[in-house]
Amino acid sequence: MLRDSLIRRTPVRLALAFAVLVVAAYLVAAASAFTMMRHELAKRQDQRITELFTLISSNSDRNGDPDLPEAVRAQIGAMRDGTTVYELLSPEGRVLAANIPPVSVPTGWSNQPPKVFGRTGDIPFRVLVGDVNGDRLLVGVDYSDVDALRETIQAAMMWSSLFALAVALGGGGFIALRVRRRLAVVTRTLDRVANGDLTARLPLTNSDDDIDRVSRQVNATLERLSGLVEGMRTVSNDIAHDLRTPLNRLRMLVSEALDASERGEDPQAALTAALAQGDAIGNTFSALLRIAQIEAGARRERFGPVDLGRVLTSVAEVYVDVAEDAGMRLEMPALPMTGARPVRGDAEFLTQCFANLIENAIRHCPRGTVIRPALRVDGGYVLADVEDNGPGIPQAERKNVLRRLYRLQRSRTTPGSGLGLSLVKAVADLHEAPLTLEDARPGLRVTLRFVALG
Repeated sequence: MLRDSLIRRTPVRLALAFAVLVVAAYLVAAASAFTMMRHELAKRQDQRITELFTLISSNSDRNGDPDLPEAVRAQIGAMRDGTTVYELLSPEGRVLAANIPPVSVPTGWSNQPPKVFGRTGDIPFRVLVGDVNGDRLLVGVDYSDVDALRETIQAAMMWSSLFALAVALGGGGFIALRVRRRLAVVTRTLDRVANGDLTARLPLTNSDDDIDRVSRQVNATLERLSGLVEGMRTVSNDIAHDLRTPLNRLRMLVSEALDASERGEDPQAALTAALAQGDAIGNTFSALLRIAQIEAGARRERFGPVDLGRVLTSVAEVYVDVAEDAGMRLEMPALPMTGARPVRGDAEFLTQCFANLIENAIRHCPRGTVIRPALRVDGGYVLADVEDNGPGIPQAERKNVLRRLYRLQRSRTTPGSGLGLSLVKAVADLHEAPLTLEDARPGLRVTLRFVALG
């Protein structure tokens, strides 16, 4: 199929583009080098002709006898390959020495075709014409050496270009094959995820290249997706189990109200209890929706600097009287609850988070319990604690109590839906603040670790 053709594959296209780029860069560099070499060769050719001209001119007058023709004839005798031409004319135009027919060539430097000198072929001559003590001297050398060197260089460039092209295509093909194999693994992994296997993860090569970094991000996304799906499955099971009792209780209360009405009795008490039970069920679903909203991160764009000390102090002030009515003591901390560096977050969610922690302590601890909210600074972090000296939570249960609708066995007789710490966990995750539950010896200490701003 056309869709699966090689040319439509991104790695192959990248390999071809890489090969074309390498060859093009090589050709540009080779052309520049050839131009410079040709210029240097032409310069050396002119230098050679100048040296010959100077050598002959130096013999123009030896001991007062004109010896220039002999010098020209000596050069002609030494050069028998026909690549060099000489002509010496007297002031009257008479040929004194030459290896070419009489020619009319302008004075100075010029390039002349070979036919001007009676030669065949197409290799031109570089010619210098000048005056030597009244005589006219012509020295010319053809470009055969330069032309041969040029052909050699062009052949070398052609073969090296082919070699560079082969290396570029081979290297690009090898790279494309490796990338294609890795992308094929990505495709197969995502196909497994699409078919419901949320345990599938992309393999990492530890090369820290682009594909590895993308793979880490995809794996992190899959990890979060797996957690969310598992959370939904757990919530569904918990709702099916934990809400069955309140729904059955609601049905019983409604049935009692109907029976009372049929007997002519006042159903007001049963209906009031049923209404309260319905409100409790509604509050549970509202809390679940609230947690889902927090976990979706829909409010992250509203994040701004938040003074945790101010938030924790305001929450503690609200619950001082509530704790006192329950026979407990909420200690307003003497630590600097204000003045710590702000953190980035949502003040409303953080307020609800700390309110849930204090309310949980009040609800599940016995009379006489002391609750201590506190704020600490640790390097670049701000740590918010809510500690009590109550019965605490067993080590084996500390992970479970963060699940939705999960309640300890001893807490099933107290009011609540088992969503308080789940909401705290959702807010902590939204703010990327690790949540820890520790033994306060005695009691429980819940700590949220925020990154400080500035």
